[in-house]
Order: sequence, then structure tokens, then C-alpha cells
Amino acid sequence: MHRKHPLRKRDILVIGTVVVLVLVGAYVAAQWLEDRNANPEPRGDYTLRYEDEQMTINGVTYRQRKNLTTILFMGIDQESGQAQSTNFRNGGQADFLRLIVIDPAGKTVSQIQIDRDTMTPVTVLGVLGNRSGMRTLQICLSHGFGDGREQSCELTVEAVSNLLFNVPINYYVAMNLDGIEALNESLGGITVTLEDDFTSLDPTMTKGSTLTLHGKQAEYFVRSRMSVGAGTNEARMARQQQYLTQMVDALHEKVLSSESYVGELFDVLTDYLVTNLSRAQMVNEAWAARNYRRNPVSVPEGTHLVGESGFMEFHVDEDSLEQIVLDLFYQKSK
Repeated sequence: MHRKHPLRKRDILVIGTVVVLVLVGAYVAAQWLEDRNANPEPRGDYTLRYEDEQMTINGVTYRQRKNLTTILFMGIDQESGQAQSTNFRNGGQADFLRLIVIDPAGKTVSQIQIDRDTMTPVTVLGVLGNRSGMRTLQICLSHGFGDGREQSCELTVEAVSNLLFNVPINYYVAMNLDGIEALNESLGGITVTLEDDFTSLDPTMTKGSTLTLHGKQAEYFVRSRMSVGAGTNEARMARQQQYLTQMVDALHEKVLSSESYVGELFDVLTDYLVTNLSRAQMVNEAWAARNYRRNPVSVPEGTHLVGESGFMEFHVDEDSLEQIVLDLFYQKSK
């Protein structure tokens, strides 16, 4: 019978060193898995141009507009309370993205429509919530990282700002699915003409009919994609624009008729919103801009294609996007 020899200090030190090396190796491997796609494609000199308040492009000198207010509106594909704050990758996708630019000097309100499938560098969080680099992904996925609330919104603001050559974005307003019906009803329903057939969702929503949307119909109209018409996000954005055009007109009439309406609307929607705008700020911004000229929506040009992952991608045309940013955020020097 052999007696077991007690471990000497030297043996313990060796074993401890091996364990530490294994743990370090596991950590490094995990980080590599997180970072292996964290190499967004360079965007050339575009972003560098916008680091100064004044710049010259093709012989034309531009300077930044002052005192702009920018608000990023997001439509999130989750219901109230669905996001799990303990999981930093379950914040829900930002299926709708629209940047509002308010210019008090020019007394204008402009909008930039952002395709959810736009490919752009997005900050990625690890399972513990740590920043693990950036990957070129669909911009809608930026909100999926984070806690589903403020952190997710901030990551989306960051992604949109990066896409638009680092223009500043002051505020964000994110609304979940439940808020669509509440907003629609607050406006008394929005009237649209159906270019597609929605009868698989609601038997009264037949192609070619004109009706005032109520209840879940508004959500069906602005959110449905795969089961309606061509099934593309491009087609859905066209429906969203139709709805928004009518909605903005209805909202404008409400605001003109009552200074208190925006505050009342905020109260109705507060349970469905995540925003860094206070009630007072939202009321003041809306009331100050009530008579501003509403410019046509700016839509960046680009190409839709199915990526290697099998999902739809939108690759924006940099020249088109730059012109939009120049028009809204800069003016030619005199």
C-alpha cells in the first residue's frame, strides 16, 4: 500500500499557475469570439471632414448651423415590459428610425428617414454588458444590445450619429408596440388607403379600400411586413410614410387648436415611451415649432441586397447621405 505524499509548496505553485493560465486562456478566447467580427469597414475621409465647424468640399466652404435641435424617434418591436434588463442582448430591434431636425433660425422642421436594414458600425455588448467592439450590422440591431431602455436608446443614437458622420443628436424618443394604438386613438384615428391586402390580419382591411384605422389596425398597417404585399421593409417604409404624413397633419391641427395637447399626449403615451425629453421640453419644442415650414422627408439613396447571412441589407450611397447632412446641418459660407 502506497502512502499519498502531501503536495509540496512548489507543486501547489505549479498547479496554481496552470489554473490561472487556463482561466486567462478561456477569457482571451471568449474575447476573441466577441471581437472576431468587430472590424467595421473604413468610411474613407467622409467622417474626418466633419470634425471641424467649417470645411471645404469641391471648392465650396460650409459652416455648421447653430442651435439645431435633433430628436431621434424609434419604433421598437417589443411590447411593454418585454425587454429583459438582465440580458444585454435582448433590447428589441428599432424597426422604425426617423431623425427630426428643428432649425429655429430657418424656422424649418426636417426629417431623415433611416432604413432599419442600413449597414453601419454598431457597438456590440458582451453578455456581461461590457463594450466588446463594433461590428457592421443592420442599424436596427443597435437597440437589441443594452437593457431595452435608456442604454439601448443611447446605443442606437450612437449608431445613427456615426452613420450621419457624427452629427450631434440631442434627444431620443422610443415607443414600443403598445404605444401605436394609444397614439392613433389620441388623434381620433388616421385615414389611409390600403395598397396591400391585410385581410389575414383583419377581414375589413381589404386592398384598395380607404378607411380610418382604429384599434390594432394602426399597428397592422405600420408594422406588418412578411405577411403583407411584397414583404420588404422598403414597402413597409412606404406605408409608414403614408401613415406619418396623415398623422403629422392631424397632430399639427391638434397642436394649433390647443397648447395643452402635446402635454396631454405625453401623459397618454408615457407608459409606452423611453425618452430623455422631459414633458416640459417636449411641450416647448412642439409649441415653438408649430408654425415652422415642414420640409420634404430626406431619404438616403442606396442598394438593397440579401447579405451572406441571408438577411436583407441596405448599403447607403455615401455621396447621397453626405448631401443630406450638408443640406440640414451646414450652410454655405458667404
